[in-house]
Amino acid sequence: MASFVDVLVEEHDELPEGCSMRFQAEGEGRPVERVAYESETGVAGTFHVEGRRAGGAAVGATAYEVKDSSAGTSVLVVGGERGLRLRSLATGETFAEPYLLLAPSAVLG
Repeated sequence: MASFVDVLVEEHDELPEGCSMRFQAEGEGRPVERVAYESETGVAGTFHVEGRRAGGAAVGATAYEVKDSSAGTSVLVVGGERGLRLRSLATGETFAEPYLLLAPSAVLG
């Protein structure tokens, strides 16, 4: 039986368009706290990642292996109703994303 992960991120100041997506998972989710990432502004490196609930409270992020038609198997990282917050461990800059779709090697722990 197929398992699906629904990404439902409400609209808010940091993610004004929100997000509604569905991915087919290859197994159970696992907690994740660090990822290799590059922001749209070019900040790259290791980032702490966490989810945010509707009220803004932090919640753990979860990684799922998913099928990706263009890349084979990828890792989907999701958080709460307000998506993900990423903080660069090198610069301290923070970024919001509704979800991340990464290569397996980019999930660091």
